[in-house]
Amino acid sequence: MKTSPANVFSAKSKTFLVGEYAVLFGGSAVLLATNPEFKLLVAPKTAAENFLTGVSDESAANKFYLAHADVFKNLSIGFVDPFKGAGGLGASSAQFVLLYKLYLRLSEGKFAANSFLEEYKTLAANGDGSPKPSGADCLTQYYNHSICFDSHSGSVRKICWNFPRLDFAIFRTGFKVVTHEHLRKLQPLDIAELESFSSIVQQSFSDGDEHSLVENVQNFFNVLKKKKLALEQTSDLVEKFLKHDGVLAAKGCGAMGADTIIVIFSKERKNSVLEIAKNLGLSTIN
Repeated sequence: MKTSPANVFSAKSKTFLVGEYAVLFGGSAVLLATNPEFKLLVAPKTAAENFLTGVSDESAANKFYLAHADVFKNLSIGFVDPFKGAGGLGASSAQFVLLYKLYLRLSEGKFAANSFLEEYKTLAANGDGSPKPSGADCLTQYYNHSICFDSHSGSVRKICWNFPRLDFAIFRTGFKVVTHEHLRKLQPLDIAELESFSSIVQQSFSDGDEHSLVENVQNFFNVLKKKKLALEQTSDLVEKFLKHDGVLAAKGCGAMGADTIIVIFSKERKNSVLEIAKNLGLSTIN
């Protein structure tokens, strides 16, 4: 690989439209890939020691880097987070994905989704009996594309936003639940109801069925609330969005739905939805 001028690897932000929690226990999910992108800057290193910046010591990415230090030893590698550590859109998974892509480039290896997922799950596992991450976010960012993912079979299907009259926006709430600590306390879930709505949303992408999309995204979030897997403060914000005309669905995303809110609306109401978010003190991500 040529290393001068600096090479740049990039991965989009990710958001679970539906399926978080379900994929931890063999279910499926729909994930959206959006801007802005995370980046990995790669150049020849000038110091004697290995050099990696922007990645936390306990992350799966750093563990992967150390395990393959001989491959990376001649490079200076810097991870760039457009959100500056605010979290919620896939920074930690992007770190692993981009280092993995660099590793494949350097070692001339071929991508295999199964081994990619297994390595990530192993490195990201807490080792405390809590569910291993599904790796769905990593696949979204590896392919740099919105996907449907079945965690039981490992199958991935790329999807596009197939709803010409609808749009969506993602807003940061300012709330945060630390994912690994939350998962440590998470008990096994009966995912049947979550999975039913996730499956219907996946079919809505194939059919371009707007009504099915918005109804079942909302149904999915309502089940999360019923299972006490949605932060009360985020749920309150969701309800405020839903009171406005043109807002067709809204749900919290991230651990306990805390980090962000995705809102689906009629395209002609975009400006009014952005104004609602501004009045609620929320920052717009995409």
